[in-house]
Amino acid sequence: MNQEKMGEFITKLRKEKGLTQKDIAIKLNISDNSVSKWERGINAPDISCLTMLAELFNVSVNELLNGNYSYKSKEKDYTKLKKVIEINNITKKYGKKVVLNNLNLNVYEGEIVGLIGANGIGKTTLIKCILNFCKINTGEIKIFNMDIKKDYEKVMESTSAIIEHPDFYLNLSGMDNIKIVSLLNGIKDDEYIKYLIKNLKLEKDINKKVKSYSLGMKQRLGVICALIKRPKLLILDEPTNGLDPIGINEFRNIIQNINQKENTTILISSHILSEIENICDRILIMDKGKIIKDFEMANLKHNHKSLEKEFLEVISKGDSNENN
Repeated sequence: MNQEKMGEFITKLRKEKGLTQKDIAIKLNISDNSVSKWERGINAPDISCLTMLAELFNVSVNELLNGNYSYKSKEKDYTKLKKVIEINNITKKYGKKVVLNNLNLNVYEGEIVGLIGANGIGKTTLIKCILNFCKINTGEIKIFNMDIKKDYEKVMESTSAIIEHPDFYLNLSGMDNIKIVSLLNGIKDDEYIKYLIKNLKLEKDINKKVKSYSLGMKQRLGVICALIKRPKLLILDEPTNGLDPIGINEFRNIIQNINQKENTTILISSHILSEIENICDRILIMDKGKIIKDFEMANLKHNHKSLEKEFLEVISKGDSNENN
């Protein structure tokens, strides 16, 4: 065991999660100074702290001890995983403009998948098609092995989504909007609702009218409403729009928590690559109406490569091939 190498790895993992040394200290109920000494390679965590760090960072104890990701431990056998979203050869046109071009993708149970691409490339259209808000011209979309068109109501019983900016009854309070969503979904879980309100920092404003909310507050309220029914599938389009860095960190923690505790499958579309890099297991790069690259974040981290660098290289290569 190389304490210095382990310390560097702990620092790297902490920053990837967007945490401070104080955040780690609070979560492990230790002093800030202890975390500082670990990261400087002066001391090493005991087995109890190692176990908690491994759980927090979603790595193995051996990876912490070795001070690096284990490539093999991050590989997945997708043949053994259940498909939650299955898209086969879909095309979507607006007039003569082809927005989605013979597109294929799969999202598997328990994954957090990031969908990235340039603005206006068709990410929101793809999400609207997945939710049957837009009709596809050709192809097939299945959710939970059900046809989204034929079994829409059944699919939506276990699916929640936020597309762009969520809509609310502006003259009602945030709590009244939550009660309406709860009533429509036949849900009464006051403790869980209180947990969501607290963790998304809306306690002080939950009884104010939504028309007085900032963009970030509306976004947080939208996340609460989306999570109320504990969906098996959560689809988010630009969910951190309007959130400050603290709000983004809190949002990330809640998303990762429901993924780990509820095994919720999550598809996130965003142009904020640093946030996608911190939260997602797998990345889909979209360009010219297709998924042009599909890869696991663990592979990228193993190669010490940032998502931004990978994205720019993939897009640049695509442009170069088109011009040749």
